[in-house]
Amino acid sequence: MRKLVENLSFVKKLHYGKLLKRSWIKFITGSLASLILMAIIFTFPVKAVTVETTEPYYVTEISREPYSTTEYYPSEQSIQNDRIIVDGYYTVVPFGIIIPFQIDRPDARLMGTFENTIPGSFVIYNSANRIIWEKLGSRGTIDLALPPGDYRAKFQENIMWGEDLYIFLSVRWNEMQGITTGKEITQYREVARVVEKERKVLKEYTLSIWRLIFEKM
Repeated sequence: MRKLVENLSFVKKLHYGKLLKRSWIKFITGSLASLILMAIIFTFPVKAVTVETTEPYYVTEISREPYSTTEYYPSEQSIQNDRIIVDGYYTVVPFGIIIPFQIDRPDARLMGTFENTIPGSFVIYNSANRIIWEKLGSRGTIDLALPPGDYRAKFQENIMWGEDLYIFLSVRWNEMQGITTGKEITQYREVARVVEKERKVLKEYTLSIWRLIFEKM
């Protein structure tokens, strides 16, 4: 009988322990569920806040950029031409050195020089055998405007013959010649550039209970 009572007492204690354990499990489980539910609820947005901030934006700007280039255009310029009649040495003879030549342009000039060891006369004759230019001495320079026609140059000296006389004669004239001239100029072209800029904007944020709690801490 005593043993039976002891067994019943043990059974009651065991049953009470199991009930106590189940109660603690239910309490802990319920508390954790409440905390999880509260944490979830605290994450829901509950307050709207408007904040001024800056953000980048991009625009395309057109600018005028200078650059250098060469512009070509036709033009005319005066070109000097020379036609050599004679250039060399001649042995002086008693009747003189005679050089015939012709002028075939209206704006021509007779250019030249002469040089001899013995003085003499250097004469230019026209087709009518008239003297139109004369230089006395052992040397001289010729620069004479002549109309178109036939002419002759003559050097003569009456002292001594056989020496070497140097003569240079040429016909010079200018004429207009077409050329292409280049001129450097500055021009402008439009260039597109993407430029980053900033602007102020208002953005609305919603704050949760957690965010409000942490901002006040």
